[in-house]
Amino acid sequence: MKIAFSFGATVALLASMANAHTYLSKMVLDGQQTAEGQCIRPYPQNRNFPVKDVLSTDITCGVGGVSKTASETCPVEAGSTITVEWHHNDDSPSDDIIDGTHLGPCMVYMAPLESNGAGDVWFKIFEDGYDAASNTWCVDKIRSNGGKLDVPLPADIKSGDYLLRTEIIALHESDTDYAVNPARGSQFYVNCAQLSVKDGGDAVPEGYSIPGIYKSDSPGIIFNLYSSYTSYPIPGPPVYVSGSGSGSGGEDTDATSAEEPTTQAPPEDTTGAAEETTSASEETEDAPAQESSNVPKTDEVPAENTGDVESNYTADASTDAPEEQPTSSAPVHTTTTTVAAPPGKCH
Repeated sequence: MKIAFSFGATVALLASMANAHTYLSKMVLDGQQTAEGQCIRPYPQNRNFPVKDVLSTDITCGVGGVSKTASETCPVEAGSTITVEWHHNDDSPSDDIIDGTHLGPCMVYMAPLESNGAGDVWFKIFEDGYDAASNTWCVDKIRSNGGKLDVPLPADIKSGDYLLRTEIIALHESDTDYAVNPARGSQFYVNCAQLSVKDGGDAVPEGYSIPGIYKSDSPGIIFNLYSSYTSYPIPGPPVYVSGSGSGSGGEDTDATSAEEPTTQAPPEDTTGAAEETTSASEETEDAPAQESSNVPKTDEVPAENTGDVESNYTADASTDAPEEQPTSSAPVHTTTTTVAAPPGKCH
């Protein structure tokens, strides 16, 4: 599909981005609908603004989320399916949830409430990214379902009080590393609720640190929506599976849910090695070079951003501000440029 951008289309895109953000509004627990904000940690003034700095403590529970507690902790049965519900402005039926250009995955994590989210305490219980068969993202699904997403809780985790962390990553500017250009980069819509799990088991899933699970250039954090793709590597640790005692995948704290590419080490140098002596009737030949095992590629730690730029949207504005458009370091759509995009992708 070819898309030609005109001046009018660019203005319309800017207008849509001013109405693009989202926040966790309410939940359904054991079949009971909570009120908006009930058992959710208090919102900042701009409750639907994203976090962009993956090294900030705001990535844990949203802006100011680790310094506040919810007014109550809602009871829920272990092993039950809860429903989380996002909205853009409010929980009215006409609310647009999140802009259709903000495609990306949804994830849900849990951690013991007593930890307040600090340390290696977070385990992932749900993820949904991109479905190539239907060409849909998790964001498409929640938009078409009134902001709602069903999430099964593990049946075997210990009873007790937990933080429930919901997260949507909007990828419309993720073709650029935030550490390189803070005006762009992935946008994280994060909130934390407080739940009291009943009738659980004795499992203590392996925990990970938030911040710590992401780098600004991790696969899935860096992703170009405007290129051709057939899959998406969901970032973060593996999903915990009840009864497994651990996550369903690897243990690297910067792991993604897809396999990482590996490089093969060169053959071991056999120069100077002694040759075997064979019988007179056999020819003498060099021993074959021994091939080493695959060596996984080591992620490079991104340079720390030292610019005097606010890492998160924390301004006291009463309305959402338009997001900055691509700079020279990222693809720029102009009035005369025609770019190719995969079917169904929004710019």
